[in-house]
Amino acid sequence: MAQKIKRKKYFVLFGFQIRYILYILLFLYAGAAIAGYTVYYTTWVTLGEKLANVYPRGRLIYIFQSANMELLIRLLLITPLFILIGTLLSHRIAGPIYRIGKYVDQLMNGDYSHMLTLRKKDELKIIATKLSELSTKLCEDKNTRLLTVESVLGTLKKNNVDARVLQEVETKLKGMNQSA
Repeated sequence: MAQKIKRKKYFVLFGFQIRYILYILLFLYAGAAIAGYTVYYTTWVTLGEKLANVYPRGRLIYIFQSANMELLIRLLLITPLFILIGTLLSHRIAGPIYRIGKYVDQLMNGDYSHMLTLRKKDELKIIATKLSELSTKLCEDKNTRLLTVESVLGTLKKNNVDARVLQEVETKLKGMNQSA
């Protein structure tokens, strides 16, 4: 059974995640402004005409201002909830980006021993799978190169090549193999 990966830090790519949360808040407030204006325009204008006959003008303005203030307060009260949701959702993208970056660093250092795994609800799983396949292929290629180097060196030793030349060829082949 695969080891469950626990989230330890929620902000792993701080700049990206803050921008993501700000976009969510922008859409929240824009949606609220559009909905508020629509409700205000359709409801309050219609009600205003009918209520103008019932309430004095000052009282009606107070009612409208109170309703608008109540809407604003409620919007501000739900802002932390949307920040939390934005943080959790952004981490489903930022976390994999961070892990993929670390994994690529391992591959660049020649460590092909690990497979890249992401959490169950993370995004970018297709890229993670492809990188794991790439790692397997690179490991196979490295092993093939090692076998080829050993084969070439064995052939040279069998043919009694001069020890100095053999040492030079071995150094070059192993150096080339380690850099690849």
